[in-house]
Amino acid sequence: MAGPSLRQLHAHHAIHQGGLTGAIALTEKMEELMREKAFEEARQEAGQLIEYWETRILSHADAEEEGFYQEIVEKNPNLRDAVVKLIHEHDLLRIIVKNVLFVEAL
Repeated sequence: MAGPSLRQLHAHHAIHQGGLTGAIALTEKMEELMREKAFEEARQEAGQLIEYWETRILSHADAEEEGFYQEIVEKNPNLRDAVVKLIHEHDLLRIIVKNVLFVEAL
């Protein structure tokens, strides 16, 4: 069963907004460092961004997929296609993170 903050629209929206705000800030900082040709610092910032995606964004996606989406579809089967699309978007981000980590390891 999903946690209460996932089921409360205002709280769930706040989680998404907070995640987006953090990701934008980290991305902008990394871009600024790259423009300044501070490549080592930009690389460190990229590492922080990947960690943020894993700990904030993907962990939230996991929580949504572990019960919340099932509850939503059970209550409203018409949302099944939307849920499938959301899970697909989560999977794309997982693939991006995995590929970035693979390139970083090279």
